[in-house]
Amino acid sequence: MTLERFFAWLVVVFWGISFLATKVVVQVLDPFFAGFLRFIFAFFFLFLISGGRPKFFNRNIVMAGFWGVFSYFAFENSALMFTEPTNAAIIVSSAPVFFLLFSHLVQKKKTTSKMYLGVILSFLGVALVVLNGRFVLKLNPLGDLLAFGAALSWVFYTHHIESLGSLSFRENAGIMFWGVVFFLPFSAGKFQQIREMNSIVVISLLYLGLVCSGLAYFLWNKAIERLGSRTTTNMIYYIPVVTAVAEHLLKLKLPSALLVGGVVLVVIGLLIFEREVHYETEDSTRGMRKDRTEETRSSAD
Repeated sequence: MTLERFFAWLVVVFWGISFLATKVVVQVLDPFFAGFLRFIFAFFFLFLISGGRPKFFNRNIVMAGFWGVFSYFAFENSALMFTEPTNAAIIVSSAPVFFLLFSHLVQKKKTTSKMYLGVILSFLGVALVVLNGRFVLKLNPLGDLLAFGAALSWVFYTHHIESLGSLSFRENAGIMFWGVVFFLPFSAGKFQQIREMNSIVVISLLYLGLVCSGLAYFLWNKAIERLGSRTTTNMIYYIPVVTAVAEHLLKLKLPSALLVGGVVLVVIGLLIFEREVHYETEDSTRGMRKDRTEETRSSAD
């Protein structure tokens, strides 16, 4: 396992547990104000690490702050006001499917039927993990559409991160800054809620801000840079798995057969995808070597 893949796995664990911390926070704070405070902590954390020299004025940084910080959480939090958490979790977990379509149709990346098979199997596995025996989905058109907005926001965020290329702490601090700016108008008049925070809420907010946003976003963006956007985005499928396992551990419950079956489907789907990516990379490398050999022979002739 490479260092980048290890860090991506670490982020999956951080974000999987983050849902439990978020649940604690939003019971006391308005969801938008909670997002504002979360990313304020993240910005100052990255500001200090970057030596006080964030990079602000770049189109992709601004758009990454809009899509990946503000828009994603605005859609997700709003969706939860109208639809069931189960619906939202399943729909938001469809982000890798949408990104594969986006990379195929918009970015014109080579995509095979086995890649689609892999991501769909993993999505079905996530659905089993999230449902875990609760097969009654209460559809709410507005709430479900908002949840799809969150999934699509992450697709656009990934695109802008990929467009930036190499990201240091300076760029990541800039992304957090613009997220805070976009959250600010929705936080007006809610600062008095700070007085209602207890120590558990503060600890949860610090975890969400410093670990899940400050550190985890940086590591995730590095994984996109080193492992590729498709491989990294597919790891989102493991986040609900971590959340489900963490909940079972906290409640001292054994995982159900559906949860185990869902995890197996997720793993099988991603193995199919990764194997196909590996073969495509090898074919591409062989093709490049063949072209170079032919060029060398032509020059010799």
